Amino acid sequence: MARIFVLFATLAGLVLTGSGGSAEGQSELGIVVIDTQRIYREATAVMRLQKHVDEERTSYQEQLRGKEEVLRAASQELERQRGVLTADVYNTRRRELEEEVVTLQRGIQTRNRDLDRLFARGMNQVRELLIEISQEVAKEREVDIVLEKGAILLVKPDLEITQEALERLNQRLPQIDIATLQN
Repeated sequence: MARIFVLFATLAGLVLTGSGGSAEGQSELGIVVIDTQRIYREATAVMRLQKHVDEERTSYQEQLRGKEEVLRAASQELERQRGVLTADVYNTRRRELEEEVVTLQRGIQTRNRDLDRLFARGMNQVRELLIEISQEVAKEREVDIVLEKGAILLVKPDLEITQEALERLNQRLPQIDIATLQN
């Protein structure tokens, strides 16, 4: 436990002072900060991907409403006929109707899983490119560490690369090719 505290205190000292120490021959530690959550919220490609996924979900839900209505009507009709049907016929039709409901529910789960997978693949593309861009900016600014803003309490504005990274990301990936994600 004491080792962890010493390591944390040493790292905190490095981050707060911005250097590895004052001894001759040691170089200054360069740090920049990036707000990836803001980038994921504001990136054009992510917003377009989210819009596509939302539209697909909405469209599918509208299709399902019709199927649900048909099943509900069939269930109500079966209940109305319950008195005139034999128990075996009623139970058979009830089971068939329940199987249709289960099939519909499986279809919904599969479609939702597919849309979640599509979104995750698109976000992976964004994440990979954002890492590349962060590395480029770090190299250009000759810094050693890129920190996530969520892990930082305070930061000087000139150390923040979020806007620059967002602009580069939007320029290099204005939209995600949905067709390639679906394969």
